[in-house]
Amino acid sequence: MKDITGTIELSGDLLHLKWGHGDVVTERDAVALMKRARELSGGRALPLLVEISGVEWIDQGALKAFAGTWPLTRAAVVGTSPVDHTLASFYTGRHKPVHPTRYFTSMDEAMAWLVEGPALP
Repeated sequence: MKDITGTIELSGDLLHLKWGHGDVVTERDAVALMKRARELSGGRALPLLVEISGVEWIDQGALKAFAGTWPLTRAAVVGTSPVDHTLASFYTGRHKPVHPTRYFTSMDEAMAWLVEGPALP
């Protein structure tokens, strides 16, 4: 995905979204990543692992887009810093994603929660 901040890949039955250190995520990026997720999922609702460690900023348009409908059963957001936690908390509190979403500091805990199935957050 040329000129898009972030990458999304299909790993088995899991979508995996990653950003790099210092990335600024815009609404345009969010829309493109969501479109790619739909293509990768082939119409199936899948869990999403999101790595936000080091992201500098995610704009309001991107947060609103990510909270909308896309082929997800649930989303685990993994970060390591207070900034990551603040971004994730603001996203879930303000934008109320339509799919269960939780923040984790441990990749193992995030993966365990994702494979539980489509239960409540």
